[in-house]
Amino acid sequence: MKIHYLVTSLKTGGAEFAIADIVKTLQSLGHDVSVIACEPRDMGAAIRLSEAGLSYALLSHRRRLLPVILASYLKQISKDRPDVIWTSLSWGNRVGQWAGRLTGIPVISFKHSTGVHRYTYRMRSMSKLWIGDSQTVVQFLRNKMHIPADQVMTWPLFQSNPAALLAQKWDGRSVLQLGSIGRLHEVKNYAGLLDAVSFFLLSHPEMKSRIHLTILGDGPERAALEKKVRQLNLESVVTLRGFSANVGQFLSDLHAYIQTSRYEGMSLAVHEVMNAGLPVISTPAGEIRDAVQEGRTGYVLHGDMKPAFNRIMEHIFAQPDEFCLYGQQARSYILQKFSHEQYQLAATKIIDKLSIMLNTGQSVLSKVSVS
Repeated sequence: MKIHYLVTSLKTGGAEFAIADIVKTLQSLGHDVSVIACEPRDMGAAIRLSEAGLSYALLSHRRRLLPVILASYLKQISKDRPDVIWTSLSWGNRVGQWAGRLTGIPVISFKHSTGVHRYTYRMRSMSKLWIGDSQTVVQFLRNKMHIPADQVMTWPLFQSNPAALLAQKWDGRSVLQLGSIGRLHEVKNYAGLLDAVSFFLLSHPEMKSRIHLTILGDGPERAALEKKVRQLNLESVVTLRGFSANVGQFLSDLHAYIQTSRYEGMSLAVHEVMNAGLPVISTPAGEIRDAVQEGRTGYVLHGDMKPAFNRIMEHIFAQPDEFCLYGQQARSYILQKFSHEQYQLAATKIIDKLSIMLNTGQSVLSKVSVS
């Protein structure tokens, strides 16, 4: 089967970072997969593709209007027609769906969060099959986007790595190294996290030399967050490090991970840090609700983040041994639930479904031709 894996861009992000594993898995099942991006953006994901030995094509070298991108993709199809257009992220979905309608090529679309654009909702029937990257997203596709159950499947976009570099354990006395990875975008609510850190330090000024927060990532809110760090007098407590491809080393230097997203799907970052043995402090967004279990693998930021963060930090400093135990249990949870075999099995089920769809479509065409 020839597949075009069409994505919005190759920017830094969870769904984009998953492309390499997705494509390599589909290739291992015997399929010809080409990665095509509508536009480049910061090209953070391109590094992972190159490291995996995968090539890619760009439909445009800058952001363009839909007709321009669609025309470019249709030209690509005329040279290399796929059996299936597999789309990912909103703009990739939109371009792929229109291309599929104009060419008759079936479209399968990934959904990575429980947020939806109006045009995504309106065009939902233009995809023959929808894939949720978590059970949370699958339920959203069925209940909120009203897609029939037989047109929805799941492929959790994380597979554990038993050989991953492990994070250091906190001794309860040294500076507590907190970290987060993500695009500096309002959906990650880093501004709210900075407010929570400031709130904790105002009530516990003696802790200013005991904690440090490092955020790895870049994005449109960088300037606003830098300004907020200065306004809250957090220069010695918070570091906005920018983008780095060396995530494993970053995680190994942390004692805990913080995720303050307003909404999520799978959240590859949270699962990756748990794989490294880090306890997690997180909002209950998307699949994180299952992974971050209060009293077992981490701490949940319920309600107003400022008092919630304050309560959690007080508890951590009072119970450092429990804190380290959560990291061990987080790793065990990931290794058990997200094995390579389970990842491969999910992909196989989707391919089997696609094969049935394609064969059924060909049979219908044959009957029409005979009649």
